[in-house]
Amino acid sequence: MIEKVLIIGSGFMGTSIAQASYLTEISCVENNQEHIAELQKKNLYKSIYQSLDEVQDRFDLVIICTRQDKVLHFINEVSKQEIGTYITDIASSKNFLKEALLPDNFISSHPICGSHKTGPTESEKKLFADKEVILIKDKTDKFVNDLKNFWESLGSNVSFMNLEEHNKNYAYLSHFPHFFSFIYEEILQEENIDYEKYSGDSLKEILRLSKADKNLWAEIFEDNKTNLEDLKEKIRKKLL
Repeated sequence: MIEKVLIIGSGFMGTSIAQASYLTEISCVENNQEHIAELQKKNLYKSIYQSLDEVQDRFDLVIICTRQDKVLHFINEVSKQEIGTYITDIASSKNFLKEALLPDNFISSHPICGSHKTGPTESEKKLFADKEVILIKDKTDKFVNDLKNFWESLGSNVSFMNLEEHNKNYAYLSHFPHFFSFIYEEILQEENIDYEKYSGDSLKEILRLSKADKNLWAEIFEDNKTNLEDLKEKIRKKLL
């Protein structure tokens, strides 16, 4: 049973997890001083650590909610310091995990929710309600059930995929729509078309995705590049 949780990176997603959880034994690692000040106002955490080295306690679950390029570092550090019984992450693309030497107590998660907003100020308590969470696992064991129960306690529905299936599906369902939105907005700006004034709601909804963090999404696009290239080629053939 998961009763004590450590969240590494309490931005929008990490703070939303803490707000949605029924648990009282939740702590976080966060080194952004503005974020720390906001988190202290929210009074969500038992402890707020500014680095992993400060953590002396042990947790049932460590959730890594950092940028994708920091995930492997924290998996290794948490495993080395034996801080968590179990470890998960919430990265959107998982190809970077394929060749990594991962500890046996790690299972990757992907909550299918989010926002173009960032930081703990924008966090949403009901973000995970009725949303899907994908667990990257081919077999069932006690940890899988405990992690499934944790996400379900936030109101989420849990499904299972292997890594390759996940990366292909979300290239089609999420990564390419974001890629298109970024590129299309850039083209509209280059053509000096006032889309803010003249476009209807449907285009504004498409372009809403382009308000997301471009650096974060650049990491996702690079990680899932092969699947995105395959999809772009399929689209190119349809347009011919």
